[in-house]
Amino acid sequence: MVRPSAGKSDPDEHDPDDLVAIFGAKLKAARMKAGLTQAQLAEQSGLLQQYVSLVESGKQNVTLTTAQTLAKVVHQNVSTMLRRPTPRPRRT
Repeated sequence: MVRPSAGKSDPDEHDPDDLVAIFGAKLKAARMKAGLTQAQLAEQSGLLQQYVSLVESGKQNVTLTTAQTLAKVVHQNVSTMLRRPTPRPRRT
């Protein structure tokens, strides 16, 4: 599922409440920390590499079951991967 940009001026700017984007970014970071390629993550989770790519880029929604499977492969807790990041203090 591709998400419309909902009037955002910067296409790379993500809504801080967009759980699809949050999960995707955290999945990518955890995968890289685990030293896995997308292909390896896909194989170990029983998914296609193209699907993993879409998930990581925040363009593909996942079921809770799939999120849990992906999180297990990268040794993370799915609830941790769904938490919003803490906002950074703005510099003035």
